Amino acid sequence: MPEHTFELRRATESDRTYIARLNFLTEVYGDESKPLPPEASNWFPYYVDKWTPEGGAIIAWDGINPAGGVWLNWGTEAEHGFGHVEEGIPELAIAVEGRYKGQGLGTELLEAAAQLARELGAPGISLSVAHDNPRAARLYRHVGFVDVDEHSEHYVLVKRF
Repeated sequence: MPEHTFELRRATESDRTYIARLNFLTEVYGDESKPLPPEASNWFPYYVDKWTPEGGAIIAWDGINPAGGVWLNWGTEAEHGFGHVEEGIPELAIAVEGRYKGQGLGTELLEAAAQLARELGAPGISLSVAHDNPRAARLYRHVGFVDVDEHSEHYVLVKRF
């Protein structure tokens, strides 16, 4: 598969629909033939509706085609997602379109998310990864995330700056 040069752009409000698509891809681990888990609709408001452009997101483009993205969710102790570690450390969500997997885009987006979180004053970033998503877990650990918690179905990882 040919290598692509991706253009990374900060997301705006007009990108919310694409962030919803990326959220779908996170729910099915990029396999669009998989059914959504029954609880997916419970988490859509947190991961998509409550996201703000000021909170940060980056969309990767291959020419005119969106190739993937990463967005930050700034949870609180009272309201947070699966990868919450502590207030002030945003949880990221990331997805890459299937045709762009294996081309380094995931790593590029993770590095961009870390830089964005630093610029926004965060001391680190966190995420969750399902036990049955070992490919993603290897990538996260490879780029410096460390395990801080484990639940029945997922790990929580953090990368401190």
